Amino acid sequence: MNIVMVDDHELFAKSIEFILSGLAKTFTYCSHEEEIIQFVKQRPCDLVFMDIHLKDKNGLEIGAELLKELPDLKLVFLSGYDLAEYHNQAIGLGAKGFLNKNTAPDEFIDKISRIKEGETIFPKNEHEYTDQLTDREKEILQAAASGLTQQEIADTLFISRRTVNNHLQAINEKLSVNSTISAIVRGIELGLVTLANNR
Repeated sequence: MNIVMVDDHELFAKSIEFILSGLAKTFTYCSHEEEIIQFVKQRPCDLVFMDIHLKDKNGLEIGAELLKELPDLKLVFLSGYDLAEYHNQAIGLGAKGFLNKNTAPDEFIDKISRIKEGETIFPKNEHEYTDQLTDREKEILQAAASGLTQQEIADTLFISRRTVNNHLQAINEKLSVNSTISAIVRGIELGLVTLANNR
């Protein structure tokens, strides 16, 4: 298997090269400073590891471009930012996997071997909470994350405050938390909530 790894940290890339020495025929490292698309296209490559945060570049966007030009490429995102929002984006663009950088070496080798054989590997239950919450519950959770009180949410959505409170209780139960603040934090982790100042 010919592997290219796109990552900011050469030492980490060397560690992955060592771990996969039994699987990789060739292993090439590419930093964010290089023209990543051209780098990959100019090399015989079966699998690309792509970091998501590449300083001034977005690994998800680069991955989407790569798969447009090389649709048969096995693209695996390897990141410490293990968020459901990223999992869903990776699935949507056609990646073969999303692995946490903290994965144990033996588990990592096993997952890459399975991807090599044609499996797709993503964290389990990435859609679980997203599917459980109704559109109205997602809307109310987003409004709460924006700083609106229950009454303000009720006024905005033209529903009663009691209805807002009932929705928030349902959200807490579905997300396995016991407060609105905890629900907001969990919502951010799952990609259900977007904070305006995050961009």
